Formats: sequence, structure tokens, C-alpha cells
Amino acid sequence: MKFDKLPGDSYKLLTELVNSNNPSQLLCERFENASSSENEILRGILRELIQYGYINIKWADNKPYIVTINNSARTYDERLQEYENNMRSQSVTITSNSINIGNNNKIKNLNASVNGCGFDSKDTKAKTFYEKHPVICGFLISLAAGLVLLFSFWSKIIDFIEELV
Repeated sequence: MKFDKLPGDSYKLLTELVNSNNPSQLLCERFENASSSENEILRGILRELIQYGYINIKWADNKPYIVTINNSARTYDERLQEYENNMRSQSVTITSNSINIGNNNKIKNLNASVNGCGFDSKDTKAKTFYEKHPVICGFLISLAAGLVLLFSFWSKIIDFIEELV
């Protein structure tokens, strides 16, 4: 069953209506003492309470004549507490090698991938500099080889090889 939390002002009025001996009289007094803007706010709150099924109102002379408090209004606090307890128990905790979901449910050694976020579950090891920048590394290796070939001892090695042949 779905539970919707009420806004603070709606909850306050619902609590007053549930605790009142005569909810119709309570609302009539509210409407008599309200300015036009307060009147609109009060009517909006009442529409919300009717929409959620907490109360029913029969109107007469633009005032609430019969106000019926439904059981869902009387048990709202209990259901709110149960809803909040369920929300706390359905929390998700992620550690380095497991995920806790709710009460003592664990998933261990999970390889997950997130699409579009640059994370691939198949390649979890970090790439080396050479894997990230192969063109730069190839240029630097060629430059180093060219510098080594410029040294003068290569001429002695070439002369030695020519004498062997």
C-alpha cells in the first residue's frame, strides 16, 4: 500500500480535526476568523485531505456542515511511523567488496558497470602511460634511438663488423 506524507500545515490541521470533539464547528470558526488569503489556503488544505481520503465534508452555506473523519486519518501517525521505519530498513550501504541492502541482505564480489560514465567492468585495472599515450611514447622512443645512434663509438663497431666480413 502506498503512503504519502502530508505537508506540515495539512498534518497540523488533520491532527486538530482528529482531536476535536466537533470538527465541523472547528472548521466553521476557522473560516469565520480567516482573511480571504487564509480562506484560500484553508480550502486548499481541505481539498488535499479529501483527496487523500482522510476526511469527507458536506457543505452548507459555503461552510462545512458535516465533517467525517475517516479511519485513515486516525491511524495516520502509526502509518507514518511504519513508513519511516520501512524507509530506514531499505537503506543501501556500499563497502569496498559488498553491498548491504535492507536488513542483512548482502551482495558480495559484484562487478558492476555504469553505462555512460566511463566505467567498464571488464577493464578495472588502471591504464599505464604508454596505453594512454602511444603516439607520444613512440615519438620519444624514436628520438632516444636517434640520439644513441649519433654517438662516436658506433663508427668503431661498424669498422669491427666490416673487418669480419
